[in-house]
Amino acid sequence: MGNQTSSGEILMDETKDLLMLRTGMSKYDLELWYKAIFDRSTKGKLSKQQMISIYKDMSDLDSQRISEVVDSLAKVFDEDESGTVDINEFMRGFILTTKGDLQSKIEYTFRIYDQNNDNQISGEEIKQMANSVTRMLGGDETGPDQACIAIIQQFLKQFTGQGNGVIYKHDFIRTVMQNRELLAILSPFYVSSNHRM
Repeated sequence: MGNQTSSGEILMDETKDLLMLRTGMSKYDLELWYKAIFDRSTKGKLSKQQMISIYKDMSDLDSQRISEVVDSLAKVFDEDESGTVDINEFMRGFILTTKGDLQSKIEYTFRIYDQNNDNQISGEEIKQMANSVTRMLGGDETGPDQACIAIIQQFLKQFTGQGNGVIYKHDFIRTVMQNRELLAILSPFYVSSNHRM
């Protein structure tokens, strides 16, 4: 291709170390995955369509959830609102959500809902989380789907039992680790053993 190597063409060492630690993948395997993803990028940046294509082709994620996952990743990583995500950032999210251990997936799920990165989900973030859950349960957010509302209220009580309307990161991780049904509702990254390929 004749282009000079840019930082986007190299999987950063800190990303490699994190991914090897959290997934058990070898450095060689990570570099193979990175090359496959880089080859689909545009100069080290990925659009939503490119990310959707990667998830469809390279993960066992439920195809009905891919669009929501990509929207969530874009919210987290498209900080300049350019409509693209840096490949190193995407690589972290993609590998952790497809190959990572359960705790990595739960921590990543929390990060998506904690949009201001203050280690808690509160106020508008809880409302947005509830809307996401409603969509995943088949509701359309426009009308009062009583079944969805009941489920959302039930799981929010598990986190906000003290009445302060805040879900703290450590409570979220502990509660979701202990409740796979709740995990399946909250996390677009969780694939139950019945759905694995």
